[in-house]
Amino acid sequence: MKRKNNSFRPKERIIPIEKVSYEETLLDNGVLVITEKVPYFNSFAFGIGIRVGSRRDFPGYEGIAHFIEHLLFRRTKNLSSTQINELFESYGAYFNAFTTKEYTVFYVRALRTNFKRVWKLLFDIVFQRNFIKQDIDKERSIIFEEIRSTKEDPEEEILDYTDKIQFQNTDLAHPIVGSVSSVKRITLKEIEEFYSKFFGANNIVVSVVGNFEHSEILDEIGSQFSSLQRNNEEFPNNSIVFSKVPKFKKLRRQFLQSHLTISTKLPRLNQTERYISAIANILIADCASSRLYKKLREETGLVYNVSSSFSTFSDCSAIYIYSTMNPNKQNKSIELISQEIENIAKNGFTQKEMELSKEQIKSSTIIAFENLSERLQAIMKAELTFGKYEPLSETISVVNSIELEELNRFVRNHFSLENWTTILFEAK
Repeated sequence: MKRKNNSFRPKERIIPIEKVSYEETLLDNGVLVITEKVPYFNSFAFGIGIRVGSRRDFPGYEGIAHFIEHLLFRRTKNLSSTQINELFESYGAYFNAFTTKEYTVFYVRALRTNFKRVWKLLFDIVFQRNFIKQDIDKERSIIFEEIRSTKEDPEEEILDYTDKIQFQNTDLAHPIVGSVSSVKRITLKEIEEFYSKFFGANNIVVSVVGNFEHSEILDEIGSQFSSLQRNNEEFPNNSIVFSKVPKFKKLRRQFLQSHLTISTKLPRLNQTERYISAIANILIADCASSRLYKKLREETGLVYNVSSSFSTFSDCSAIYIYSTMNPNKQNKSIELISQEIENIAKNGFTQKEMELSKEQIKSSTIIAFENLSERLQAIMKAELTFGKYEPLSETISVVNSIELEELNRFVRNHFSLENWTTILFEAK
């Protein structure tokens, strides 16, 4: 029997970063169309982003941006929610939407062969609205349940409360879902007014990630999106002014454990500073080699979990440390966290720690890049929050360029213990 030549074995399909092409076109009416061509993929991600989130909620009607995101899937001019669901499923598509404090995104994943049918359906959902009182009442009831479920989740509740305290007197203070009382006030009048004000062409970003040419996408969707009307109103850039907040706040809660956040606000950050903050966040408590994970779990055994997260907005950012512990250990845990924050602010991090964190960022970014939905959402966040798309190669280059002195100078300037706020939900 003749031995097969190894050259006939299929070769691994590795997509070099430079092979992924990005293009954008600004339509005459203000809609921005972004494509990222990823060779070899048979599926695609398509998204419609609106530059409006919960921080634009009408005062007294907090939660309205999120309410509209839900409501648009209820009905179009020609389809009911049941028909919408059945159509997406008949196309083998996965669809979803989410609202943040800065923007709202509607997106779908499907096979390339169904692109035309899928994008037209999502377009109709977002722009062929049909708001009626019956749907509003049903969706209000569902959102009430969502709010109540958040109250049953101690981590969600304390993080919402932390934002309420640290961002008090600003439009970032309230939860994205609003409150029962604010959602109860929302009527058809406010919904129509909010939609008309913010869902204009100059507030829209459309993105496609998949094996398509940019020109092919423009030919397919351009005329439909060009038909959308601009808003006459120009929306101001966000520019937050912080109030002074308490250093420590304790509340009693009917939980088995105490829940803790220690957080700090940061000013508007440029691109490099955002990655410096991300590096610092990882080293504080966002990996098993982080300072607080080693101190509170590995060395002292005080807690089961401790983590940190970094949130970015158009005009500010925040780092949150979160942990749970036995009420008898909460004071010691707070003491050790405070000591470590002081140590970081005074002495910074080591070269070894910084290199570890850089590899974590590069790895997570590239892994996310290989998931089309993640990539779509990264594009949307960059454009809708910062107004600038960032190619993967640029991200890697910026992370690689950061020096230890830059990192440590940043933490010296921003991580002083007096800038952190502690919120404790003490178990009853």
